[in-house]
Amino acid sequence: MIALNRKYVFHIPLYKHVSGNLIQIDIEDILDELISQFNENGFESLYITKINSYYKKRQFDEMLITIFSNDELPGEIFEEWFRKHNDVLFQEAFAYEIGNTMVINDLHLGD
Repeated sequence: MIALNRKYVFHIPLYKHVSGNLIQIDIEDILDELISQFNENGFESLYITKINSYYKKRQFDEMLITIFSNDELPGEIFEEWFRKHNDVLFQEAFAYEIGNTMVINDLHLGD
């Protein structure tokens, strides 16, 4: 039996908010990079779900990637990936869940 005691859910935006408009993000290439990084680090089983979300009175689609693990590496991989690609994602913050805890990190656009 294998027991993986941490559930990670990574929130991937599919739109960016620019000057009052929601603009679809060209996510395919950078998403492939994230999934490859997970796979290269031994996380070969993950679940991807597309959902509809609301944030600051805006409705938009986002993708959730779920991984079960016993260590903290998935969170580190995601944080590094998100910061590296925020020039494309153009988000003011990123979020992911660990078990019943939501982790939200503010980002400074242009940094």
